[in-house]
Amino acid sequence: MCEIMTVAVVDDEAEARASVGEALSRYEHEHAGVTFVIHEYQSGEALLADYRSDVDMVLLDVEMGGRDGVETARAIRDRDHDVTLVFVTNMAQYAIHGYEVNALSYLLKPLNYYAFAREMGRCVAARRARDTVETLTFSTAAGAVRVPLSNITYLECIRHKIIVHTLDGNYEFTGTLKSFVPVLEPRGFSVANSCYLVNLRYVMSVNRNSCVLRDDTQLAVSRRRRPMLMQSMASYVSMV
Repeated sequence: MCEIMTVAVVDDEAEARASVGEALSRYEHEHAGVTFVIHEYQSGEALLADYRSDVDMVLLDVEMGGRDGVETARAIRDRDHDVTLVFVTNMAQYAIHGYEVNALSYLLKPLNYYAFAREMGRCVAARRARDTVETLTFSTAAGAVRVPLSNITYLECIRHKIIVHTLDGNYEFTGTLKSFVPVLEPRGFSVANSCYLVNLRYVMSVNRNSCVLRDDTQLAVSRRRRPMLMQSMASYVSMV
């Protein structure tokens, strides 16, 4: 079985991008079943302007003109909590910034292939582990965003605006709540009323007119939806 990974290589030096591309090609030849689809970018701005929600890994130069690798990584994390980030740098002290953006590792220039292959093994393993985590992908004004379902507390609809409330912040975009119901209801979410689609893992109690979340947020529950929400809660608790 062939495992295809989409990789973004970001470096302002063409020679450095070519070096990473050669290392990826060598890794493919030495590891049957792994294929890389490579997209090259000469700046952080170029990557962010064309950011794809299907990217599995970003190999990111730290020292670039304009938006550097650390700033680019922070912007990526605002959109994508799961993509694997690997810093590529001339100076080891930059590696400490990886903790800020949950980078998997860093590689020193010039690339040592054996160190590179070791980190690629970790990246492939991380991707396989991530494939078991369900996510929700949507488009905002800033670009595509991918969020683990377990991080979403509830979705809110205000007129034609959807607000996705997560543990790490909120995301807004134009849409309808009903378009998410068939996708999320089988995955542990339930409709509280026409404005709220709530993640049952965060519901602490359901009262007469509202449900209370772990952070004490209270969401209105309609009379019609209350019995269905209670039934969904009972089913969810029995399965946990």
